[in-house]
Amino acid sequence: MPRIESGVPGFDEVTGGGFLKSGVYILQGSPGAGKTILANQICHAHAAAGGRVVYVTLLAESHARLLQHMQSFSFFAIESLADRVHYISAFDALKTQGLAGVVNLLRGEMRAHNAGILVLDGLVMAAGAASSDEELKLFVSDLQAHSTLTGCTTLLLTSDDADRPVSAEQTMVDGILLLREHAFGPRRERNIEVVKFRGSATLRGNHAFRIGDHGIVVYPRLEAARRLHFDDMVQQDGVSSGIAGLDRMFDIGGYARGSVTAVCGPSGSGKTSLALHFATQASAQEKALFFTFYESPEFLARIARIQGLDVSRVFDTGALEVMWQPFGENLLDALAYDLLRRVAVTGAKRLVIDSVGGFVAAPAFGDRGDPFLAALTNELRRLGVTTLVTVEEPSPGHRLPTDIATMSALADTVINLDCVRVQQVQRNVWIGKSRVSRCDPAMRRITLGDAGLEVRDGIARGGDAA
Repeated sequence: MPRIESGVPGFDEVTGGGFLKSGVYILQGSPGAGKTILANQICHAHAAAGGRVVYVTLLAESHARLLQHMQSFSFFAIESLADRVHYISAFDALKTQGLAGVVNLLRGEMRAHNAGILVLDGLVMAAGAASSDEELKLFVSDLQAHSTLTGCTTLLLTSDDADRPVSAEQTMVDGILLLREHAFGPRRERNIEVVKFRGSATLRGNHAFRIGDHGIVVYPRLEAARRLHFDDMVQQDGVSSGIAGLDRMFDIGGYARGSVTAVCGPSGSGKTSLALHFATQASAQEKALFFTFYESPEFLARIARIQGLDVSRVFDTGALEVMWQPFGENLLDALAYDLLRRVAVTGAKRLVIDSVGGFVAAPAFGDRGDPFLAALTNELRRLGVTTLVTVEEPSPGHRLPTDIATMSALADTVINLDCVRVQQVQRNVWIGKSRVSRCDPAMRRITLGDAGLEVRDGIARGGDAA
């Protein structure tokens, strides 16, 4: 069946391709959930593509305030109000003629404007005006009949709790989409769920969305959206770590191309330094992306210079890009999609994620952490990106951000770092796991020289200096 694209980023992926033409859909959620913004964004996107829209309200208030609020979004095109987007009030028709009067008004407006999309904002008012469930069902049935005859897709907005029991009108429509706000302590996230959608395979479960200057962006839940099967992209040739001594510990001369390497260690053990050495090996032919939650691009460049790395070569030529996501209230799926999109745009073949802790801090990670990380790393392998992920090991007695079994499954290689105090702080490195190549199992000492990090024979041994 033909589809009507929503024009809302991520929305059509969740619904399996957009609304079905002539379908009738309910958008349901409590006040403030985002229904009106979503409906207006869909309407103006349809108008921008050459279609015509009728937006009908059942509320007593004028449209002036609604339009005033919508003008703050970039999708709102005031020039469309002349002949493509028509805002109409059906309050008087409902008050004087009941639901039959509303149906007659809607039917006339659909035909008069040759509408491709009709929005009825205020279904809860229609339900309140119905004398029985049967009358409300008949009202929806009439809307379906006129939608089919005119080829118009109809959206019914209702300000009801998304989790209220099933009502009469819900049994009649082609689809139901629930908009919610979910609390995580003091933080809140909006999400959308498709609970009914005839004729389409949808992504089940909740999917986060954000309201910004451009309107709504939906982020399909990563582990639901990225479940494609693909051939193993991990190759048996080495990608230099940027540290000659570490490369020699692998028989292929570095990290396996297209693999995921986890660098684990406590704070101050050298994880970011190891990551910078890897990233600054970038070139015009093999670009690198440094995805960080903690250090700004300027601060990272300063750290790299202190370590003797050739920063200007990679920063000035654009071979290395730093993508800084300041630590704070981030959406889990937004982080993943922004990262994957940037990898695709830049064509990066080297990727650093510093660190897993930035994802852990996102509110939804507690419920989805391990499946989310599995989906993300599998997608990076599919893209053929050689990835280095830093993992902060907490103080004794505290749990790792993700458990050992999961990390073992996610990472193809695990490099461990630790700090030992012997007169001064000294650091050790060893390869804890390598399932893509043979490696040197020895623990070695790692030092910072004029030319950056060096891996040496021997290890620093414990025992605090007196």
